Amino acid sequence: MRNKETNIVAKGLNPPGPLLLVKKELKTLKTDSIRVIVSNRESVDELVEYFEAHGGIVELDRVGEDHHIIVDLSNFKDGD
Repeated sequence: MRNKETNIVAKGLNPPGPLLLVKKELKTLKTDSIRVIVSNRESVDELVEYFEAHGGIVELDRVGEDHHIIVDLSNFKDGD
């Protein structure tokens, strides 16, 4: 059974930290979507590029100073 959404908090990490954390977590997650929370625009850009290149459907949100990247993983294929 898959979880509806999983949160990955990567605040305070500069690239490539959030991407490395996400890749590690994706190896074991059984979820339909994830929400990655980061604190800088460079991490947002890197993660959006990664997810879109692998078939993820990305939505962006901002809560205070934090950036939220919400990803539908139903068509995601990790080639790494």
